[in-house]
Amino acid sequence: MVVLEMRTLTVACGVAAFILSFAATAVPEHQERRVITLNAERFAFTPSRIEVTAGEEVELRIKSDDTSHGFRIVGTDTNVAIPKRGKGEISVVLRLEKPGTYTFECNRMCGAGHNFMRGELVVRPRGGGESR
Repeated sequence: MVVLEMRTLTVACGVAAFILSFAATAVPEHQERRVITLNAERFAFTPSRIEVTAGEEVELRIKSDDTSHGFRIVGTDTNVAIPKRGKGEISVVLRLEKPGTYTFECNRMCGAGHNFMRGELVVRPRGGGESR
């Protein structure tokens, strides 16, 4: 009976080790948040095109090199004011799950070229496929 208990314990330990090793490989590793610096100046955002992967958490650190601007991503709740030069930067953390191309724009009148102050945030599907 003692031998049977030892075998049961050995099998139980083996099963537990297998389950734990599978669980460790099935759980994705924690990924650091990607930080993207965005500058607003003279009716343009630099960069004007940003590419991310669906579900990726990114932090946009946005600053102005001239006057106050706005920053809005069309189709999302993102809508912030960018302080003028020398008054700091604004940080926006976002995670977009739906692949596609989102327009971002200045939504605060900043001068004659305000209507041209736009860019694109391209959200690629996970796995590298093309968005539609």
